[in-house]
Amino acid sequence: MIGVAILSIGILLILNSFMRPLKAIEFSRDYFKAGLFLEEKMLELYNSDIKDGILSGVFSGFGDRFSWDLNVIKSEKDACSEINLRILWQGKDKEGCLPVSAYII
Repeated sequence: MIGVAILSIGILLILNSFMRPLKAIEFSRDYFKAGLFLEEKMLELYNSDIKDGILSGVFSGFGDRFSWDLNVIKSEKDACSEINLRILWQGKDKEGCLPVSAYII
């Protein structure tokens, strides 16, 4: 009886050790996609007329798991705008966030 219990705990530990890298791969894939969405959104902002305020939206595709929050602050003294952009996504186990702050002239 004790041998069966030890064997079952060993099997559970082995299965758990196989699942951790799979979760890490999934999180890495989501982080990479968020980086691509971040680059896409920054290029869109650079090539468009930026207005003051807070905006948010959802990226189509990928089950609408990825969204963005944007905060634009225009400087009256300078001709630049401060941009705070966050890419958010919902994973299986936890939420992810990739923030960036930049200045655009």
